[in-house]
Amino acid sequence: METIYRQKAFHRLTLGQQKAKLQKDSEYEIAVQNLSTTFYQKKRTVGVTQEEEETYNQTKTILWNDYYQWAINEGLYEQVAPEQQLAEVEDGLNAQVEKVNAIRQELGLKLIEVREKAIEVK
Repeated sequence: METIYRQKAFHRLTLGQQKAKLQKDSEYEIAVQNLSTTFYQKKRTVGVTQEEEETYNQTKTILWNDYYQWAINEGLYEQVAPEQQLAEVEDGLNAQVEKVNAIRQELGLKLIEVREKAIEVK
């Protein structure tokens, strides 16, 4: 299962983490704005090639990935355990089934239910 990280609430960060986050957020935002301003000015005036557009998108992705990895390393994100991921997805599924069943009941249709099915994992 893929490792998932969730951003911690700002108020849960230490004072040092808060300061570092604000500084890094500002640096990231300035880098993206500079990149975007240059790209969109050229796009409006003389146009850009497909290759230039791909380079722009790749650069934005690199900027984000660098920021994201920095934030994980600095403890600004927390890992979400597989059990927690499962519980959240199951809660969402159950909520959806409840909505579907409310509509089905209004229409006089048979309700549906979610059941676990025992299968052999190989």
